[in-house]
Amino acid sequence: LHTKRRGMASQITTMLVGEGAKLDVHGCKTVDMASSFGKALLEFVFIVFACITLLMGINAAKSKASGRVLFPATFVTGIASIAYFSMASGGGWVIAPDCRQLFVARYLDWLITTPLLLLDLGLVAGVSRWDIMALCLSDVLMIATGAFGSLTVGNVKWVWWFFGMCWFLHIIFALGKSWAEAAKAKGGDSASVYSKIAGITVITWFCYPVVWVFAEGFGNFSVTFEVLIYGVLDVISKAVFGLILMSGAATGYESI
Repeated sequence: LHTKRRGMASQITTMLVGEGAKLDVHGCKTVDMASSFGKALLEFVFIVFACITLLMGINAAKSKASGRVLFPATFVTGIASIAYFSMASGGGWVIAPDCRQLFVARYLDWLITTPLLLLDLGLVAGVSRWDIMALCLSDVLMIATGAFGSLTVGNVKWVWWFFGMCWFLHIIFALGKSWAEAAKAKGGDSASVYSKIAGITVITWFCYPVVWVFAEGFGNFSVTFEVLIYGVLDVISKAVFGLILMSGAATGYESI
């Protein structure tokens, strides 16, 4: 019994995150993993997110109106910094069935932070809480299906990708039409801020599934290049997003 338990523990350890995990999982002879440059990129992005989190947290505490919008964005960059610290320190990954290093910390990050981004967009646009909830649920399903696809091989991987794209299109359509119309009807500085942050969100979020196709999908991108491109997209979609919100807070969000 003890031998069986040790064997099970060894299998779990093999799949667990961190340096030193065995690389013979799934019968893989070699595993595509992030290089030292990739690890340096993860460290750099962690520092960027940590600094932005501190900056936004200070500004969020200045007024109740600003805090209502800036605190969700502060949590976004704060959670992202934790995820990147996990990846940069050698954790947060498993070996996927296609013999690639898969950073599960990234998906956990997205699962929490992307609904918070949508919450901020909804608050600025002035849509109802039910509209925000519906889009957040679509977002959670989108991230979950992307994660499931990353952990599978063969044709079923693309079935998961298709499911994710269905939820993705629902989100993009709402941001570009109904939520944009609500923000325009609201007018004032909030409408201008919404236009900027929604534009950044739509453009960057369109890039994520494309990167997924060539990284987790076909495996054409190396894990190091995947780290680079996802890092750039994360910084733009979260840190730049937060900085724009912070600039809008200078005129106040009292109408929200």
